[in-house]
Amino acid sequence: MNIRHVTVVSVLSTLSFPLFAAIGLNPTLAGSYAAGTGAQALFVKVDDRWQGSTVLWDEATQSYGGGSPIGSYAWGTGVWGLADWNALIGLPAGQSPVLSTWSGLASQINFGNTLYNDLYAGQWGNTVAMPQAELQTNWLAQFTGYIRITEADAYNFSVLYDDGFFFKLYGSDGSVAGIEQDGVNPRDREGFADDLLLAAGLYRFELGVYNRLEAGVVDLRWSRGGSTDWALVPTEALVTSPLAVPEPATWAMLAGGLALIGAAARRRR
Repeated sequence: MNIRHVTVVSVLSTLSFPLFAAIGLNPTLAGSYAAGTGAQALFVKVDDRWQGSTVLWDEATQSYGGGSPIGSYAWGTGVWGLADWNALIGLPAGQSPVLSTWSGLASQINFGNTLYNDLYAGQWGNTVAMPQAELQTNWLAQFTGYIRITEADAYNFSVLYDDGFFFKLYGSDGSVAGIEQDGVNPRDREGFADDLLLAAGLYRFELGVYNRLEAGVVDLRWSRGGSTDWALVPTEALVTSPLAVPEPATWAMLAGGLALIGAAARRRR
């Protein structure tokens, strides 16, 4: 199954950028912010025997998108698409069919299960191990926070996935740029068709991913200035607790104010 959806809704930026074929997106929080320490991560292990998938399958035409829910077929166990991700990601551990969950800070978004790292890391890139040993089949993951942009430029983002994912980057005034792959797909890297013109500031993001069987991976990368080279989004660009950094002029005003206070204090002695 290979269903591709790419949606971009944005507010054009008024800043001056290089002339790329790109779409403008203003930051969720404009300005300068301190370096980040990672993204908030949640992993969910789903029972391999679960037969509740609502992804539709047409047995007569052997195609997705119509017919009956896959969970109604004897072979329809596990996770099959974004509908299942949405239904299960918020359930607590111990509530069927969720067997366990893990949450914490991910310094980079770069995880793969054992089979991926044993067979495909040389072709697609190395990853760190999953945060729990049982996260090998039928697992979900969610990453949230902000992506920190320090210099206005044309950027692109890509996700390495197996089996499906969605990625949303939020701007101001409800604007959003997104890409996704629904269903069960062979591993691949998917990026935006056009670069995004981003100003300095923080862009809220959400990345959801799922794996059914065999190799599973999630890896978030970016490129800049029209480059076709993908690099892992670094730790300092992943922010969970925004801390604004005063502009140089603000620092100068603050320093001047402190100097005046100090001078006044000396005169009172």
